[in-house]
Amino acid sequence: MIAKVDFEVIGEEKMHCGGCETRVRFSLGRMPGVQEVVASAKTQRIAVVITPELVTAEQILATLKIAGFEARILS
Repeated sequence: MIAKVDFEVIGEEKMHCGGCETRVRFSLGRMPGVQEVVASAKTQRIAVVITPELVTAEQILATLKIAGFEARILS
C-alpha cells in the first residue's frame, strides 16, 4: 500500500531555488519506502509518496530538518 503525504516548509530557511528542490528530492529519495518526491520552492510544499510500512511522516520531517528545512505535515 502507498500513501501521499504533503508537507509545508515553515522554518526560517525556505526553499528558494531549484537547488533547494533538488536537495530535498535527493535527501528524501534515498530513504527506504519513499517512492516519489515533488518539491516546489514557489509554494514551499513537498509532496511525498511513501510505503507507510517502511517510512513514517515523522521520519521524513527529521530528514528534512537534517537537510536544513523545518516543515510541518499538511496531510
